[in-house]
Amino acid sequence: MTMVLRGGGCDVRCVVVGDDAVGKTSMLMGYATNRYPTQHVPSVFDNYAGSVKVAGRSLHLEIIDTLEEDESPSIRLSEYPGTNIFVVCFSVVRPETLSHVEDIWLPEIRAHAPQTPFILVGTQADLRDSDEICNMLKEKGQEPVSPTQGSAAARRIGAACYIECSPGVEKKLRKIINSAIASVLKVQDVHHATQASMCSIL
Repeated sequence: MTMVLRGGGCDVRCVVVGDDAVGKTSMLMGYATNRYPTQHVPSVFDNYAGSVKVAGRSLHLEIIDTLEEDESPSIRLSEYPGTNIFVVCFSVVRPETLSHVEDIWLPEIRAHAPQTPFILVGTQADLRDSDEICNMLKEKGQEPVSPTQGSAAARRIGAACYIECSPGVEKKLRKIINSAIASVLKVQDVHHATQASMCSIL
């Protein structure tokens, strides 16, 4: 998923990564339509374009969803250059997907965009209370990732923030996107301030 935001002369590019089937597409559809899909969810999300206002700035937002297992990894990797913010997703009821964040996704984005900030998103949080899923995990010697564990992981890997998301909490979807944008704007403001300071010194 790629977001391109244009406004006030600044462009913000955001790429969402994570294992397939962790709820990324449902999250994006929920953001675009303001409600989660209740029927068939496609494997990839159609392009979305709209306006968003963050920190008093009006921006144009475009969202493009991509798959983890594209025919060629180069398709996904081609989205990374010029990225300003990554949204890294995992499912709280699939602990291995959080491990993949540290073992696969973070190394990949660090290899291609070492200085780019990212936020960590735990999806499918509503399933954490499912007895059926908890029993299935227990049989494997596992348990759902708790909010505390998610937050600890975010701090450990250097994420800008940790947010959980699930159906029925559309406000969280806005918070996720707004947090991503705010992280970018903060970095840009610091960069601009640093440049101004350097110019003053010179």
